[in-house]
Amino acid sequence: MSIASTPCQVAWTRQLFCAPMAIPANLIRPALAGVAPYVPGRPVADVQRELGISDVVKLASNESPFPPMPAALDVIRAGAADLKRYPEADWALREALGEHLGISADQVLAGNGVDSLIRLFCHACLDVGDRLVMGWPSFISWRQSTLVQGAEPVLVPLAADGAYDLDALLTAVDERTKLVVVVSPNNPTGGEVSAAALERFLRQVPDHVLPILDEAYFEFLGPDAHDGVALAARLDRPVAVMRTFSKAYSLAGLRVGYVVGPPELIVGLSRVRNIFDVNALAQAAAIASLADAPAHLPERIQVLTSERESMSRGLAALGLAPCRSAGNFVFVEVGPERAAALNSALLSRGIIIRPTGPFGAPGGIRVSIGWPDENRRFLDALGELLPTLPV
Repeated sequence: MSIASTPCQVAWTRQLFCAPMAIPANLIRPALAGVAPYVPGRPVADVQRELGISDVVKLASNESPFPPMPAALDVIRAGAADLKRYPEADWALREALGEHLGISADQVLAGNGVDSLIRLFCHACLDVGDRLVMGWPSFISWRQSTLVQGAEPVLVPLAADGAYDLDALLTAVDERTKLVVVVSPNNPTGGEVSAAALERFLRQVPDHVLPILDEAYFEFLGPDAHDGVALAARLDRPVAVMRTFSKAYSLAGLRVGYVVGPPELIVGLSRVRNIFDVNALAQAAAIASLADAPAHLPERIQVLTSERESMSRGLAALGLAPCRSAGNFVFVEVGPERAAALNSALLSRGIIIRPTGPFGAPGGIRVSIGWPDENRRFLDALGELLPTLPV
């Protein structure tokens, strides 16, 4: 059956959808006026077309340079043929995560990446006038999702080392606060809070507030760092912990994250979750990745953390002062004007980084850790560009 359109039909459709149309003045909720749409990093293909080159390096989005685990690739290939079906309920993934973490499956909920889980928390917990307390600059989705609900994000400046200032967070908590978030390692700065300080903080958070630990970069922490899941199990209070398969497990394109918390919280979040929230390939790949991790993850983490330290030393050798990072990226302040200029100049050389963030973030650049030759290419280009820019 042909579905080709006639020239008249095409012209009529263009006129219908391209003509200016007024919507009702009160249609869009006023709370959204302060919510700027998220602007992702430039795709490699766009820059390749723009510059007419194929050799483009993307160090902007904290993705892993490694491919997915071998077992994950196998199940992705095998599952592609059955994509005509809706995904099954994610109970198998929740059971696998429960076994991996040493908890029951009813304490786990999977989501379409950490972003979707952040939105679930805000939908389920925040009403107009409620407050969420967080550090700043930090992961913007917490701020945006709070504003979408008509609630108030309370932004607390970071400590000098780029980590969350836990004492300042406690001071900012009041009777209107319902959620307090700790992102560690923090994005974009890479700073981490200590295990001892985090435990003291959680024991002091008032009972009417739910603490949430955003541990998207958990796998890159050292062996003596905080483990939110283990810590929550020791505390006589509810705590939620969020992690993802996007970073260390190299599944950013499939979008699968998870939250650990009390069963009552998991049920509450499930009430506002999208139907079939985690697609079939993401579920299968995440389960396979957990099984494959002992054979592959330690080496990957070792490579990336070693390169992270090399990147930090390289930035310091150029006269910069990078934040000490516990993630798979490095952040360095250079000033707003230099950040914009460096972003543009590096882009013209086929190197994609992340410039300073919006809403009062420092004037700096965040650089994801790639392969050694990619990292060296960035540092060499940066060394050539810095002397040409005003301080």
